[in-house]
Amino acid sequence: MKERRALPEHDAAIDALDSATRAQLAALWRERATTELGAGWGFSLLVCELHALNADRAVLALATQGAADEIRHADLCVRLASRYAGHDVEPDPVAPVELPSHPGTEPRLRMQLHAAGLAISETLAAAFLERCLGEAEREPNASPTVLTVLRDHLSDDVSHARVGFAHLASRAVSDAERAAIAALLPRLLGANLRHWRRRIVELPVVPAHGYPAHDALLQSVEVAAREVLVPGFAHVGIRAG
Repeated sequence: MKERRALPEHDAAIDALDSATRAQLAALWRERATTELGAGWGFSLLVCELHALNADRAVLALATQGAADEIRHADLCVRLASRYAGHDVEPDPVAPVELPSHPGTEPRLRMQLHAAGLAISETLAAAFLERCLGEAEREPNASPTVLTVLRDHLSDDVSHARVGFAHLASRAVSDAERAAIAALLPRLLGANLRHWRRRIVELPVVPAHGYPAHDALLQSVEVAAREVLVPGFAHVGIRAG
């Protein structure tokens, strides 16, 4: 596992916030910690499936690291939530995680779709984080703690997306499976975009603390789907119909 990320010892930007905003941001980062723990669980399930698919060793190593990364992300979220709260907090327990069932698909194709889902979800997450980070960096009173956390998460999520694409490009995926994934790709992209649209409009707007305007965030995921994911899938032989 990677070393525990050091956070700035002091953060005047957090100290300057009113109590209501601090409480709101503490709650959001605490929630994100639970989400990251769930992502770690899901990643671990995917690692098992990649073994079953006889995935390349390099993919298995990266995926295993990805599962550990999500736990480290959760730790960062908890520490940031605690900074906002002014006292130690803990995330809620994670509800049992199951990978999508994709009704009507055979077990092997279902596992390949989970790898495709990883490429999609982590690419969109990276686009979201990149916009959050970019907008925060332009703020003169940006929180250095938030910037540290966002940079850490962004770097890892880009790597996690590559796990999915690397597997889909490998010998462990047949041409017939790529064709089947291509047929379902519009549905996968649509479901992920709907999730992000719903989530983004629920967020506060506090640019200096990593929550920019909703329009900017919505644009970031839409552009990533169109200009990163669709060409990325085509590059590995999966062309959406």
